[in-house]
Amino acid sequence: MRLDGDLTPGRSSKVTVTVTKDGHEVTDLQPYLGAFGHLVALREGDLAYLHVHPDGTPGDGTTRPGPDVTFYAEVPSAGTYRLFLDFQHEGKVHTAEFTVPTGPQPATAPQPPAAEHGHG
Repeated sequence: MRLDGDLTPGRSSKVTVTVTKDGHEVTDLQPYLGAFGHLVALREGDLAYLHVHPDGTPGDGTTRPGPDVTFYAEVPSAGTYRLFLDFQHEGKVHTAEFTVPTGPQPATAPQPPAAEHGHG
């Protein structure tokens, strides 16, 4: 699984998940609850929730059953989001997970240099 695209707080952002199995692109995804995928995003800290359907619909004549599933998502604010993609392949529902930081991230405290041990 590969996730391409960035989530930009406050505006619609394109993200695409590419589904692979054993190193090969999957081109025969099956509709699951009327779509080739469902994306849920949870914001770290307060678990703000977002559920997004992919662009296109199975059987519309233009939406392909993989390997790419494209979503347009709008996250409300900066932070780190945990994304869960549900999709169906070969009769089984699978879930892929991604962690995506958005916007400015809180500064981390500088780490002290590692202690050096001299030989003498």
